Amino acid sequence: MENEKKIIGRCPLCGGNVVKTCKGYRCENNTGEEAKCGLFINGVIGNRKMTDEEISTLLEKREIMLDGFATKEWKTFPTVLSLKQDGSLDMNAVVGKCPRCGGDIRIGTKAFNCSNYKDQANPCAFVIWRNIGGHLLTLDEVRQICNDGQTAEAVDMFREDGFKFSKKIGLSPDKLQVVKI
Repeated sequence: MENEKKIIGRCPLCGGNVVKTCKGYRCENNTGEEAKCGLFINGVIGNRKMTDEEISTLLEKREIMLDGFATKEWKTFPTVLSLKQDGSLDMNAVVGKCPRCGGDIRIGTKAFNCSNYKDQANPCAFVIWRNIGGHLLTLDEVRQICNDGQTAEAVDMFREDGFKFSKKIGLSPDKLQVVKI
């Protein structure tokens, strides 16, 4: 048992097993002088310790939206972590285009906001709250709202009295707000 490898998932580059190491996660084909694969993911990214489940999702979907990253000054921020074709990682706060003005939609701690909110000439107040009716929006759902005007599927939400209901989430006709439809 002591020499057993903990397999986290499949390498999206070569198909080998990705194993947990003392410094992070690497493809089993990334060892020795004749390494066939270059996949290595640090165990700590942006001053945040990654979990096995997060790395497994990253390997499978090639991107994951996460909170709790921090700058050198310890200012925390959320981001989308993406695994690029060469195995390197990319952090990006932009998740889509604003359906109202075409600006970038950026992930924030409480909401997805249009990057043009501070535009002096034409400020855009478009926002998608991350929690709507007790439902935490996923990256896919936010992209569906921005691209298609609504979520593809109804999502479970809750009223103030605790009653559970399902509705799609989408844009109001004037594209000024996100509503339950």
